[in-house]
Amino acid sequence: MPLQRRAILHPKRRHAKRFAVARQRSGDSPRVLSTPHPVEVTKFPSRPDPDVLSEAIPLFLIFRNKGGLWVARESEGRVGGVFLRKQSALRFAQRNTQPGGCATMFLSECFELDIENKGNPLVARLGVARQFLLGLAHRFLKWTHDRSL
Repeated sequence: MPLQRRAILHPKRRHAKRFAVARQRSGDSPRVLSTPHPVEVTKFPSRPDPDVLSEAIPLFLIFRNKGGLWVARESEGRVGGVFLRKQSALRFAQRNTQPGGCATMFLSECFELDIENKGNPLVARLGVARQFLLGLAHRFLKWTHDRSL
């Protein structure tokens, strides 16, 4: 009988599973690690009144993040994604509400996606790389300016 893929665990996963089972048996509770910075709670705008937009119609928020990428997020936080183009974000919203469609609300403020990215995973990494390169360019320009003085 051939082995199924799930039957073979990666060594690190196997160790993590054994550790979790041993901790449960010994009665240890998992420790909560403190974060160095306070966690910011993103406060998205509230849904329009039912007189304006029926509760039966799904609402997607379309906005940009601090890296300039487009984000589509369902107002209740069930699904969301990061995209390079605005049209891609709109298409994502339409695809996730088929066949009935959805309402969209464009936000002028910058927010970050607070749920798992179901959009383009490469674009999210591209945004991080872009921020890194901009930081390097800024430091390089400052360094060349300081040397010229």
